[in-house]
Amino acid sequence: MRTCAGTTAAFAVAFTAFGAAPAWAEPVVEDRPAVSEQLSPDAPSGSHPRDPAGNGDSASDAPDVADPEDLRRDAYVAPFREARSVEYFVVAPTTLPRETVDAVRDIEGVEHVLTVDAARVRVDGEPTSVLGVSPSSFRNHAPEPSAGSDEIWQGVAEGRVALSNDVGTERELDVGSEVTVEGGRGDVDLEVWTHATSGIAGIDALVSRERAAELGMPEGNALVVSAPDADLYELHDALLEAVGEDTSLQLVADDPEPEVSGDAVPESVIEEVIAHAETQLGVPYVWGGTTPDVGFDCSGLLQWAFREAGVSIPRVTHDQWNAGERVAFDDIERGDLLFWRTDPTAPDYISHVAIYLGDDMMLEAPRTGLDVRVTPVRTGNYAGAVRVNT
Repeated sequence: MRTCAGTTAAFAVAFTAFGAAPAWAEPVVEDRPAVSEQLSPDAPSGSHPRDPAGNGDSASDAPDVADPEDLRRDAYVAPFREARSVEYFVVAPTTLPRETVDAVRDIEGVEHVLTVDAARVRVDGEPTSVLGVSPSSFRNHAPEPSAGSDEIWQGVAEGRVALSNDVGTERELDVGSEVTVEGGRGDVDLEVWTHATSGIAGIDALVSRERAAELGMPEGNALVVSAPDADLYELHDALLEAVGEDTSLQLVADDPEPEVSGDAVPESVIEEVIAHAETQLGVPYVWGGTTPDVGFDCSGLLQWAFREAGVSIPRVTHDQWNAGERVAFDDIERGDLLFWRTDPTAPDYISHVAIYLGDDMMLEAPRTGLDVRVTPVRTGNYAGAVRVNT
């Protein structure tokens, strides 16, 4: 099953004038809750460990690439060394000063800091969140099974584009096809080398840093922070002090037991939410869709339905997962959000959400080609449930 992760609502660092020198918007993560609202001061440390000897240890598990015979092998890519977690993604509108990067590296508990380039560009006419990365280093932070695939990272190093599984499948940008990328310095045609999700919510594509420079993306305006043993709440405060208020912090790690203030949304409001969602039955799934009677993706539908009932929830599936009280499967109630990990290129990634109706039924915007519908709850790849609080 194709996935729905709400990836269009990513960071808002964006080209505002295409074909000219880039002008940068404020580096605000759109529709994301404040990180402090997602974390408990007593929250345990970060993300799920990625075990290179686990599910992704064989070449057959790696996402397909276009044609390995086309690789020139003229760009060096270091071998996969070790799986490294990602706790936070930091993004600014312009290059982060060296002293800022050094201050992040000096934070207690931070083990690795990777500098990358980040911007919103257009891929085949659609706004797309892109990272410019060094394949040799970024691969160690990528999800298995992609991290271990030499062919994936060799293709990126040679100038091709890796699209997330969600973007590639839902927008029907097939592996081996050519896409036009509109950057601040004009258009560049690139081969879609693979569909491989980065593991950072909202990131739709990866290119090499050389390609990023060609596209006019800012240099070194984002950081990938690995601190697997750090307390997420304390790490947030230390990062904020190091990078400043004008830089956005995105929580990437799962908070294993997030605690939220407030009470559960009242039953009467939950009925309003469900009633609004039911008005969209039969409306087509649209990747990135947020428009009633036109099209929704999975997280966009639920954000809209809650908002219509006066309750604010995040836009992106990963943030919806991190922003509520976790509920055991045997305790789920009408109105709880149900989540799945269905992306084969990132097995730990939260990629789909639905709302529980009771009696083992749920309402969802499933995928391209299917309309909003009511269906029995699926247990395959089920990740868990969240109860929304006010």
